[in-house]
Amino acid sequence: MTGFIYAISGGNAAQAQDARISANLRRMVGSGILVAVGYIDPGNWATDIAGGSGFGYGLLMVVITSAFLALGFQVLVSRLALATGQDLATLTARHLSPRLAKAAWLAGEAAILATALAELIGGAIALRLLFNLPLIAGVAVTGIGTFAVLAMTRGNADRHERVIALLLAVVALSFVFLLFKANPAWSEVAHGVTETGKALRDPQGFLIALGILGATLMPHNLYLHSGTLAQRAQGLPAQARGMAMRVARNDTIVSLGVAMLINAAIMIVAAASLSGSGMVVSSLDDAHAVIGHTLGIVAAVVFAVALYAAGQSSTITGVLAGRILSRGFQVGSNWSDRRRALMTRVVAGAAAAGLLAFTGGKDPDGLLVLSQVILSLALPFALGPLVVLACRKSLMGAYVLRGAWAWAAIGATVGIIVLDGYLLLDIVV
Repeated sequence: MTGFIYAISGGNAAQAQDARISANLRRMVGSGILVAVGYIDPGNWATDIAGGSGFGYGLLMVVITSAFLALGFQVLVSRLALATGQDLATLTARHLSPRLAKAAWLAGEAAILATALAELIGGAIALRLLFNLPLIAGVAVTGIGTFAVLAMTRGNADRHERVIALLLAVVALSFVFLLFKANPAWSEVAHGVTETGKALRDPQGFLIALGILGATLMPHNLYLHSGTLAQRAQGLPAQARGMAMRVARNDTIVSLGVAMLINAAIMIVAAASLSGSGMVVSSLDDAHAVIGHTLGIVAAVVFAVALYAAGQSSTITGVLAGRILSRGFQVGSNWSDRRRALMTRVVAGAAAAGLLAFTGGKDPDGLLVLSQVILSLALPFALGPLVVLACRKSLMGAYVLRGAWAWAAIGATVGIIVLDGYLLLDIVV
């Protein structure tokens, strides 16, 4: 009888453990949606629109290739987080030199501020297009919108994901509508993909392609992805980590696949409605005006609404990434999301207002370019530690990155750094 009771209790314990593992595995789903919004921020819009208006569908393959490259690094950082149970910031601070860790922290903070700057400017442009609101007032309203969302979600991860998913859906549905209105010839789209080499041989096309690459992979997304997964993997037994990696990988593929399709749609809409203008349209204001002229006023309004939704969703994820960065590097780790959002928005908002006042509000898109330059400078300080740590067997154990995949990650990292450096030199010189 005693043995029977023991067997029953043991069976219940095993079932309870299986239930806990299943619950933890389900929590792996959702982090990808937080990362996906970073790939459709206003900086991406500017480069996609420039590529589509100037070179038709010739740079569409660059959008797709950049998305797959970013996907590889996001899967790698999720592997690092789930293998170690720690986020990229924490691992960098613990396992790499103090000087490198401090440089990585400062670069990460700069990337988050640059992202905040881009989203505030993008939101301000959208509000001006919708309501003719002055840019500086739009910056303030966009910042207030971020606090409203944070107050509504109150630090609840599931609520954050639902809000982000809603905003992402607004952007996605907007471009489904714009694609329908633009009615591109899909045979021309397919033909344009085959003419990537021709577009890249043009010096301006090559620079736009580098801009697309630089706007796609963002350092704060690496910290955000690793942090959310490391937190959700707490309590996950070692034997379930392989399954967790597969779940996280599939979640990332689906989420970034949606982001890739949205970026592709932005370029296709630009190519179908703007490429006949005879110039490269890099200004969001000009793109809005031409879309209104070619596709109608409703399409122009939808474009502006989608721009605001994209910017607002990215600001929220920037706040979440900042919390992970602070906690990992143990700098201001006791700050709440609201306090951190306030500090970031105040600094970025002051910078945006100052730069807009200095330029007279004539070139807000130039500030978007500036944000991409800062992100390009910060990227090596996240990619380098990621690849180094992922290749350490003492840290990763059975999940260490090795062989062809390790060399591919190293080569891609070096290639991205070289291309970003070339882009920066061209912008500066």
